[in-house]
Amino acid sequence: MLKILPEYTVGDPALETTKIGPVASYDQWQTVDAYIAKGLEEGATLLAGGRPDAPDHGYYVKPVIFTDVTNDMTIAREEIFGPVLSVIAYDTADEALAIANDTPYGLNAAVWGPDKEEASKVAAAVLSGNVYVNDSPRDVTAPFGGFKDSGIGREGGKDGMLEFTEPQAIFYA
Repeated sequence: MLKILPEYTVGDPALETTKIGPVASYDQWQTVDAYIAKGLEEGATLLAGGRPDAPDHGYYVKPVIFTDVTNDMTIAREEIFGPVLSVIAYDTADEALAIANDTPYGLNAAVWGPDKEEASKVAAAVLSGNVYVNDSPRDVTAPFGGFKDSGIGREGGKDGMLEFTEPQAIFYA
Protein backbone atom coordinates (compact mmCIF):
# COMPACT_ATOMS: atom_id res chain seq x y z
CA MET A 1 0.00 0.00 0.00
CA LEU A 2 2.75 2.43 0.91
CA LYS A 3 4.46 1.73 -2.41
CA ILE A 4 1.46 2.78 -4.50
CA LEU A 5 0.21 5.58 -2.24
CA PRO A 6 2.23 8.30 -4.06
CA GLU A 7 0.31 7.39 -7.24
CA TYR A 8 -2.93 8.54 -5.59
CA THR A 9 -2.70 12.24 -6.36
CA VAL A 10 -5.21 14.43 -4.56
CA GLY A 11 -6.52 17.37 -6.54
CA ASP A 12 -8.80 18.76 -9.20
CA PRO A 13 -10.96 15.89 -10.50
CA ALA A 14 -10.97 17.46 -13.98
CA LEU A 15 -7.24 16.68 -14.33
CA GLU A 16 -6.28 13.27 -15.70
CA THR A 17 -3.43 13.03 -13.17
CA THR A 18 -5.84 13.25 -10.22
CA LYS A 19 -6.83 9.96 -8.57
CA ILE A 20 -8.70 11.39 -5.56
CA GLY A 21 -10.91 14.45 -5.78
CA PRO A 22 -12.57 16.34 -2.93
CA VAL A 23 -15.16 14.89 -0.59
CA ALA A 24 -18.73 16.01 -1.28
CA SER A 25 -19.12 18.91 1.15
CA TYR A 26 -17.64 20.86 4.04
CA ASP A 27 -19.74 18.78 6.44
CA GLN A 28 -18.28 15.56 4.99
CA TRP A 29 -14.75 17.05 5.17
CA GLN A 30 -15.33 17.72 8.89
CA THR A 31 -16.75 14.21 9.35
CA VAL A 32 -13.69 12.58 7.76
CA ASP A 33 -11.40 14.77 9.87
CA ALA A 34 -13.29 13.71 13.01
CA TYR A 35 -12.91 10.01 12.08
CA ILE A 36 -9.15 10.47 11.61
CA ALA A 37 -8.93 12.17 15.02
CA LYS A 38 -11.03 9.37 16.55
CA GLY A 39 -8.73 6.71 15.08
CA LEU A 40 -5.73 8.38 16.71
CA GLU A 41 -7.60 8.84 19.99
CA GLU A 42 -8.59 5.15 20.09
CA GLY A 43 -4.98 4.00 19.57
CA ALA A 44 -4.63 3.25 15.87
CA THR A 45 -1.22 3.98 14.35
CA LEU A 46 -1.17 6.54 11.53
CA LEU A 47 1.05 4.94 8.89
CA ALA A 48 0.44 7.48 6.14
CA GLY A 49 -1.52 10.66 5.53
CA GLY A 50 -2.88 12.81 8.29
CA ARG A 51 -5.52 15.28 9.27
CA PRO A 52 -6.77 17.26 6.26
CA ASP A 53 -5.53 20.78 5.67
CA ALA A 54 -8.10 23.53 6.10
CA PRO A 55 -10.01 23.79 2.81
CA ASP A 56 -9.27 26.84 0.71
CA HIS A 57 -10.62 25.79 -2.68
CA GLY A 58 -12.15 22.36 -2.18
CA TYR A 59 -12.68 19.76 0.50
CA TYR A 60 -9.62 17.60 -0.09
CA VAL A 61 -8.39 14.84 2.20
CA LYS A 62 -5.01 13.15 1.80
CA PRO A 63 -5.26 9.33 1.80
CA VAL A 64 -4.83 7.90 5.29
CA ILE A 65 -3.62 4.42 6.25
CA PHE A 66 -4.13 3.26 9.82
CA THR A 67 -2.52 0.12 11.26
CA ASP A 68 -2.91 -1.50 14.68
CA VAL A 69 -6.65 -1.24 14.17
CA THR A 70 -8.97 -3.54 16.09
CA ASN A 71 -12.50 -4.33 15.01
CA ASP A 72 -14.00 -2.51 17.99
CA MET A 73 -12.53 0.86 16.93
CA THR A 74 -14.84 3.45 15.40
CA ILE A 75 -12.78 3.67 12.19
CA ALA A 76 -13.29 -0.08 11.67
CA ARG A 77 -17.01 -0.05 12.36
CA GLU A 78 -18.31 3.02 10.51
CA GLU A 79 -18.68 4.00 6.86
CA ILE A 80 -16.31 6.97 6.59
CA PHE A 81 -16.88 7.95 2.93
CA GLY A 82 -13.38 9.37 2.65
CA PRO A 83 -9.91 8.06 1.76
CA VAL A 84 -9.25 6.33 5.09
CA LEU A 85 -7.99 2.73 5.15
CA SER A 86 -8.02 0.66 8.34
CA VAL A 87 -5.68 -2.34 8.30
CA ILE A 88 -6.82 -5.12 10.64
CA ALA A 89 -4.53 -8.12 11.13
CA TYR A 90 -5.86 -11.69 10.99
CA ASP A 91 -4.39 -15.21 10.86
CA THR A 92 -6.92 -17.29 8.91
CA ALA A 93 -9.50 -16.77 6.18
CA ASP A 94 -12.24 -17.66 8.68
CA GLU A 95 -10.99 -14.96 11.06
CA ALA A 96 -10.86 -12.42 8.21
CA LEU A 97 -14.43 -13.30 7.27
CA ALA A 98 -15.62 -12.91 10.87
CA ILE A 99 -13.97 -9.47 11.03
CA ALA A 100 -15.46 -8.40 7.69
CA ASN A 101 -18.98 -9.44 8.67
CA ASP A 102 -18.84 -8.00 12.20
CA THR A 103 -20.32 -4.65 11.21
CA PRO A 104 -23.79 -3.20 10.81
CA TYR A 105 -22.81 -2.09 7.29
CA GLY A 106 -22.18 -3.84 4.01
CA LEU A 107 -21.79 -1.48 1.06
CA ASN A 108 -18.41 -2.48 -0.42
CA ALA A 109 -15.74 -5.01 0.45
CA ALA A 110 -12.52 -6.25 -1.10
CA VAL A 111 -10.88 -9.65 -0.79
CA TRP A 112 -7.21 -10.01 -1.68
CA GLY A 113 -5.26 -13.24 -1.87
CA PRO A 114 -2.93 -15.34 -4.01
CA ASP A 115 -5.36 -18.28 -4.18
CA LYS A 116 -8.22 -17.15 -6.44
CA GLU A 117 -10.43 -20.12 -5.46
CA GLU A 118 -10.11 -19.40 -1.73
CA ALA A 119 -10.58 -15.65 -2.33
CA SER A 120 -13.76 -16.42 -4.28
CA LYS A 121 -15.14 -18.55 -1.43
CA VAL A 122 -14.42 -15.78 1.06
CA ALA A 123 -15.96 -13.15 -1.25
CA ALA A 124 -19.18 -15.17 -1.56
CA ALA A 125 -19.48 -15.29 2.25
CA VAL A 126 -18.85 -11.57 2.84
CA LEU A 127 -22.13 -9.80 3.67
CA SER A 128 -21.70 -6.87 1.31
CA GLY A 129 -23.59 -5.59 -1.71
CA ASN A 130 -20.41 -5.38 -3.76
CA VAL A 131 -17.27 -7.46 -3.29
CA TYR A 132 -14.13 -6.93 -5.34
CA VAL A 133 -11.55 -9.72 -5.61
CA ASN A 134 -7.89 -8.81 -6.20
CA ASP A 135 -8.41 -5.27 -7.54
CA SER A 136 -11.14 -6.20 -10.00
CA PRO A 137 -12.76 -3.29 -11.84
CA ARG A 138 -16.36 -2.24 -11.19
CA ASP A 139 -18.84 -3.46 -13.77
CA VAL A 140 -21.11 -0.49 -14.51
CA THR A 141 -23.86 -2.84 -15.69
CA ALA A 142 -23.96 -4.58 -12.30
CA PRO A 143 -26.24 -3.35 -9.53
CA PHE A 144 -24.62 -1.19 -6.86
CA GLY A 145 -25.97 -1.06 -3.32
CA GLY A 146 -25.40 -2.38 0.15
CA PHE A 147 -26.55 -4.98 2.63
CA LYS A 148 -27.66 -4.43 6.22
CA ASP A 149 -27.64 -0.72 7.20
CA SER A 150 -25.85 0.38 4.00
CA GLY A 151 -27.73 2.10 1.25
CA ILE A 152 -31.40 2.45 0.43
CA GLY A 153 -31.69 0.33 -2.69
CA ARG A 154 -29.80 -0.38 -5.87
CA GLU A 155 -28.49 1.72 -8.72
CA GLY A 156 -26.96 0.52 -11.96
CA GLY A 157 -27.97 -2.39 -14.14
CA LYS A 158 -31.47 -3.87 -14.33
CA ASP A 159 -31.85 -3.82 -10.52
CA GLY A 160 -31.18 -0.08 -10.49
CA MET A 161 -33.81 0.51 -13.13
CA LEU A 162 -36.31 -1.57 -11.17
CA GLU A 163 -35.83 0.78 -8.18
CA PHE A 164 -37.84 3.34 -10.19
CA THR A 165 -40.74 1.00 -10.90
CA GLU A 166 -43.76 0.02 -8.86
CA PRO A 167 -44.79 -3.55 -9.67
CA GLN A 168 -48.50 -4.26 -9.65
CA ALA A 169 -50.36 -7.53 -10.09
CA ILE A 170 -53.98 -7.47 -11.26
CA PHE A 171 -56.04 -10.64 -10.89
CA TYR A 172 -59.30 -11.36 -12.70
CA ALA A 173 -62.01 -13.92 -11.93
